[in-house]
Amino acid sequence: MAKCEKCRARKRRWPRTCSTCRGRSLERGETAADAAELAVETGLFAWAARGVVAAVRLVLRAIG
Repeated sequence: MAKCEKCRARKRRWPRTCSTCRGRSLERGETAADAAELAVETGLFAWAARGVVAAVRLVLRAIG
């Protein structure tokens, strides 16, 4: 069996992650949730929504 490059645990062949590193994927989910919460608090989603609305209006004006 091979060893994981990150944690040096025994694992299956190369494309698969070891069970230890696979368990850490929950931490990535928590980080993504924290980033999304920060984006909401700072209003980044509101600015993105305004940009989408403006783009749709421009397309509708070009068509009509």
